[in-house]
Amino acid sequence: MAKLGLKKHILITGGTGYIGNYLRSKLLNSGYKVTSVSRSVELNNNHFGIDLANKKIVEEFADALPHVDIIIHCAAIAHGEKAPKNHSVADFNTLITKNLLKAFENNKIHWIFISSISVYGETHSKSQIPIIFSPKSADNYGKGKLFDESLFISKCKNLDILRLMPVYDSENLEDIKKRVYFPNTNLKIAIWPTPFYSICNIEKVLFAVQRSIRYGSGQRIAHVGDIEPASQKDLLAWFSGSAIFLPQALFSIVFFLLPKKLLFFRTIALMIKKLALNNIYEIGVRELE
Repeated sequence: MAKLGLKKHILITGGTGYIGNYLRSKLLNSGYKVTSVSRSVELNNNHFGIDLANKKIVEEFADALPHVDIIIHCAAIAHGEKAPKNHSVADFNTLITKNLLKAFENNKIHWIFISSISVYGETHSKSQIPIIFSPKSADNYGKGKLFDESLFISKCKNLDILRLMPVYDSENLEDIKKRVYFPNTNLKIAIWPTPFYSICNIEKVLFAVQRSIRYGSGQRIAHVGDIEPASQKDLLAWFSGSAIFLPQALFSIVFFLLPKKLLFFRTIALMIKKLALNNIYEIGVRELE
C-alpha cells in the first residue's frame, strides 16, 4: 500500500473536520502524499487555511499546488449548522463545489465526493432502499447535496460519490443521538416495536475511500455504512438514563398525515422519520451509465 500511495497526491477539503481529519491521518499513514485545506488559519507543510468560497483564492491555490491525482471533497456546512455570509447551507456548499470544479477543471483528477444519505429525504420503506441515482430530497441540505452530485456527474469523468449513513465512532455520537432523543430535547425515547437504522462507523468511510482509489475511470455512486442495521433498542444502551416508551404506530400515523408541502411540517416529518421509522439502505456501489 505504501509503495502505491507514494505515487498519488491526494487533496482533502475540510481537512480539520470530523471525517476529513480522520481520512487525512489514515491516508498519510498509508504512504500517500496528502495536502488538506479548511477554513482554519492554521498553516503547516501540508495543511492550508483558505476560503473555499472565494473563487480567486481557490484558483490561485490550485495553480500553486503540485499536480493532484485525487481530490476528496469533504468541506461543507453540516446539516443543522448555519452558513456564513447570509447563504443557505445548500447555496454555500454549492458555491464551494463550483469554485473547486472550476479551479481544477484542466486537470485529470479522480474526484471523491462525500455526500449524504440525506438526499433521500422522506423516502421510507420497511425494507432496504436501493441506490437511486436521482431520489427526491425534501429539505434544503439534502437538495443541496443532490444538486452538487449532479454538478460532479456533469463535469467529472472519474468520480465516486459516497453517500454516507450517519457517521459515528466511540467518541462522536452526535448523529446517533438523533435516533435516541426526541428532537431538540434531552428526552430519551424507547420506541416499540423498535425501528432499525443504517449507520456508519467512521472506519467504513476509510474503506470506501480506499476502494474508490483503487477503481479505474468511470462514475459510481455508493451507499456507505455498516453491513448490519442497528436497532433503536441497541442504540438506547449507548446512552445512560431511563427512557419513555412510545408506540411506533403513533409516529407512523403523524408522519403520514403531516401536510408535507409546507416547509415547517416537512421538517417535522423528517425528524420523525430519523427517530421513529426504519431507515435501512442497501450497502454497495452502482456504476453510473
